[in-house]
Amino acid sequence: MPTLHDFFANKTIVVTGAASGIGAALASVFAELGSKVAICDIDESALAGVAKVLRTSHPDMTLFASGLDVSSQADWQTYLANVATHCGHIDVVINNAGIEGSSQPVWASDDDVLKRVMDVNFYGMVYGSKAALPYLTQRSWAALINVSSIFGFVAPPNTADYCASKFAIRGYTESLRAELELVHPQIQVHLVHPGGINTNITRLAQSQKFKERFLTTEPKAIALHIATSIMRNKARIVFGNQAIKTYIASRILSLKWLSKLTGKEIAGLGMEEDYRTDHEGFNVKK
Repeated sequence: MPTLHDFFANKTIVVTGAASGIGAALASVFAELGSKVAICDIDESALAGVAKVLRTSHPDMTLFASGLDVSSQADWQTYLANVATHCGHIDVVINNAGIEGSSQPVWASDDDVLKRVMDVNFYGMVYGSKAALPYLTQRSWAALINVSSIFGFVAPPNTADYCASKFAIRGYTESLRAELELVHPQIQVHLVHPGGINTNITRLAQSQKFKERFLTTEPKAIALHIATSIMRNKARIVFGNQAIKTYIASRILSLKWLSKLTGKEIAGLGMEEDYRTDHEGFNVKK
């Protein structure tokens, strides 16, 4: 088997959500492996910081960095055309960009937040996948990687909006994988289910205790694991704090017991106010 560097050298890797967290770690790992790297994020200031670090550490690398709103179909078309022009071709697209949900139960959450989560997490992946296919089909080998979550296996309390997007990513990607096997089997399709990765996705005050308790795995560890799994053509990539345990539990436990177990995990996270039996979300709207 070739080394990671041999395998990825001179391949063009596109990474969304690359201004921080897993995306920034992926960009760094692939730069170390000799790849051409194209990074994007809606936070252009933070992205510029990542690009500066990459150029300083790897002055001879081919790097393309540009702002991108993944929820915009038109922006995707323009971005990938520019990547192809700058890098010559596109071999790997990693749909990593994502945002957190409301961190509230359904009756307390805002429907506008749900829509935004679906626009970024799910439709961003849809638009990225479809826009990438014309480029990936030109290659004798290519890979499409979509990042779901362990919350694409189980659905704990206060995650309905986030889980909706991550379960949707899972279903869409599994179906797309089966479809591409019939027409373009040279395109590998990978589904990533990170566990508790230490990123800044949890920005809301009500989710900070959750972050402290569960988000402990460093981003570079999962970035290296993803690269290795792509080389080995591992279709489902489950990695990070509590990831394997959660995956196994989702396979062997009934929904009744999964609900009971995940419900216990929110104890002590300071969310009692949303669980009042007289919460306004249970009132008839007038």
